[in-house]
Amino acid sequence: MKFIHAGDLHLGNPFGGLSITPSWLKEKLQTATQIAVHRLVDDAIVAAVDFVVLAGDSFNTTTPDARAQLDLINELQRLADAKIQVYIIFGNHDFVNDWQRLPAFPENVTLFPADVTTYHLQTATHETVAISGFSYTQRHISTDQVVKFPVKDTTADWHIGLYHGALGEVGVGDYAPFSLQALQQKHYDYWALGHIHVRETLQERPFIGYSGSIQGLDKTETGFKGYYMVESQDHQLVPTFTPVAPITWVTENIQTNRDLNMVVQQVREQFAFKEEFELISLQIETNQTNVLSAITNQQLLAQFVAAAQPDDMFFIYEVQGKPQQETVALPAVADQYWSSTVADVFNLDELQHLGLKQVTDGEILDYFLNEQTLEELKVAVQTQLKISQIGDQDDVD
Repeated sequence: MKFIHAGDLHLGNPFGGLSITPSWLKEKLQTATQIAVHRLVDDAIVAAVDFVVLAGDSFNTTTPDARAQLDLINELQRLADAKIQVYIIFGNHDFVNDWQRLPAFPENVTLFPADVTTYHLQTATHETVAISGFSYTQRHISTDQVVKFPVKDTTADWHIGLYHGALGEVGVGDYAPFSLQALQQKHYDYWALGHIHVRETLQERPFIGYSGSIQGLDKTETGFKGYYMVESQDHQLVPTFTPVAPITWVTENIQTNRDLNMVVQQVREQFAFKEEFELISLQIETNQTNVLSAITNQQLLAQFVAAAQPDDMFFIYEVQGKPQQETVALPAVADQYWSSTVADVFNLDELQHLGLKQVTDGEILDYFLNEQTLEELKVAVQTQLKISQIGDQDDVD
């Protein structure tokens, strides 16, 4: 028996976190998720899988645009033509508040209702499979859903649970929180989870885990994205990850002592032979004050953007700098004091004292309360302090 476990397609959701987007890059971004789904379907047909399960949030909204709907329906029809069944639950993003307004899905598609329901199928090799799941009909679910699932159907060769939610304390949280123990007590052969956008295994055997999103849509969703190809082996259902995202978010680190006018050339040469397209957060470690200054004032990023070409297999969307510690001799103030001072300033209590508590805009508050924002502010300040130090030493006769 063989099937595909995927989830969190988020069709219709744009890429986020890109301050500058050339027109040629926009075209790549607009089609990335569609290409990822197309690759998944290609693989399903070539491998002749018995069925595909989609663990929620196939769309990014309850009212997806016509293009997103048509893209998914066309791919589902390709599976129908190959006689491959598809089982879909709706998650917190694409929850169903009006079943009559759903698009007309191909006949091979089974949609799970709000109540936990179990469907059965027989594979080409005459194995019987039970699949249990439910769909969201509202954005938030705080009640225990696992308790509504039946225990393993012993009349079936395999029993699979399809669940969109977050691991946590039952009754605490908005996304059908569950405990690992509760899933274990159902004795299923496989739990296909959706909701979080990273692959995460909660239990190896029998497998309980998330396949992650199929295409990273912002810089927090780094690394390869794809689906699980699941096969029966030695009385177990064993998943193998397969990447299909045409665009990957990555962080690249380089060290350089080249002058500013040579850095762009060096980096472009280093990244010239990538096989899949990458959106790169570039971390540069250097002792060149003009390079560090150009990073701080966004000049170097602007140069990378200007040098980017439509046939590149990468795009540098942000640049951060870090002084090379070994080149800074006899600093005016020891490193531990810089670190201590920055840590004293960039914490939530101090920011509240400095005026953050006066801010009423929710988006601004969310930005400053984010741990990654605080860390980025610390790095920027430390870099600027180092630039000043290096500059002071360069002025010494």
